[in-house]
Amino acid sequence: MALSDGAADRTLAAGALAGLAAGVGMGLVLHLALGLMPVIATLIGRDTVLAGWVVHLFNSMLFGLLFVVVFVRPIFEELLVDLGGCVSLGVVHSAALGLLTGGLLLPVSLALADATSLPIPTLPFPGIDVGMEFAVVIALAHVLYGVLLGTTFAVLTGVAGVGRVRSDEDAIA
Repeated sequence: MALSDGAADRTLAAGALAGLAAGVGMGLVLHLALGLMPVIATLIGRDTVLAGWVVHLFNSMLFGLLFVVVFVRPIFEELLVDLGGCVSLGVVHSAALGLLTGGLLLPVSLALADATSLPIPTLPFPGIDVGMEFAVVIALAHVLYGVLLGTTFAVLTGVAGVGRVRSDEDAIA
């Protein structure tokens, strides 16, 4: 599955753009359901919605590039040839990111900032604890990121049968 330099560049670009597209979808969930963009902005010492979006979308693009680095390999070749496989890899990728960021990076960031809690508004679901609401929304947002990442990557690389036509030289798998 060796890629020519041009094909590798196009595959990395597809990963970055897919990460950006997925980040928009996930960001809308995080912003509209939990109002998290100002909290995300604190990663760069700000507390505005705009700064939160910039940080979130930048990270989303980096995670899209990471998707390519991790999954465009011979071991995943059979999954990278169709839409379902790309979406499956996207969901696995986003679940791993969710565990890493929510289970390690966020608690460490909060500890370093001497914060004891997140300023998260509660959702109006009777009988559901705020911690559970937060966890469910975050989990759904990550699943959405994975689905959008895999779908957009498949379209941009031509494996979904939609999008640009690719030659054998351009093939990622």
